[in-house]
Amino acid sequence: MTPSHKTPLHTFPTSPTCTRRGVRRTGGAGGRIGGLAVGLGLGMLLGSMTGCLISSENHAAFTGNYVPSDTLSRIRVGESTPAYTEALMGTPTNKTDLEDGSSIWRWDYTIHKSGEGTLFLIFDGEHSTTKQHATYVEFRDGLVSRKWSS
Repeated sequence: MTPSHKTPLHTFPTSPTCTRRGVRRTGGAGGRIGGLAVGLGLGMLLGSMTGCLISSENHAAFTGNYVPSDTLSRIRVGESTPAYTEALMGTPTNKTDLEDGSSIWRWDYTIHKSGEGTLFLIFDGEHSTTKQHATYVEFRDGLVSRKWSS
């Protein structure tokens, strides 16, 4: 079990989604025959096409000292020591000793999310965001006094 993820890049792709849509046909008589014929023709065309009409794909990449929430949940306030915390979460990015004798450790990481989507012949787009985050643990008298993530 790895206490924290420190490799330069983690990528977690989500599964692409693919839907195939057909034409809804309704029965009728009289003036609806032409519409029905067009609907049937369009339905057969769409039904015979291969591939996706709507698709999307998303990725998330982590860099830095990423600490997953399930790892942070294993740190117990009032119980966990600095040695246990470092063994579980890895070496922090920064350690700050405060005047009151407490110490705050910080693990910095960046999340880069990107995605793309396609709507058959109408829309094709991409998006991406990058956000800085950190996980903090405060020690007082040799034990964890609080923990949080930004």
